Amino acid sequence: MFKRIIWMGTGMAVGAGSAFWAKRKVETTVERYLPEQVAERAAVQARDLGRTVREAASEGRQVMREREAELREQVQARTFVGTDRTVSSAPPSHRAHQARGRKPSRGRR
Repeated sequence: MFKRIIWMGTGMAVGAGSAFWAKRKVETTVERYLPEQVAERAAVQARDLGRTVREAASEGRQVMREREAELREQVQARTFVGTDRTVSSAPPSHRAHQARGRKPSRGRR
């Protein structure tokens, strides 16, 4: 009889504790999905998304500028611009191929 009372008390305590825990869990979940909370989270995420897009665009423009500078340097190295005639007197296509270590091709590809 004493065992039954202990087990019954233990069962009631566990049941009451789990019911209290479940009630709190349900209440917090309901509060998270109230319209005000959802709107606030959406606004925060939209601000974060906007910031991320601006940063990505800025980084893309910077990389684009760097690549453009590299390409301009390559074009500058391949073409004669200026007054210094120390560059070879060979035709431009021949100079470009010599710079790469190849023979000039006969026709365009």
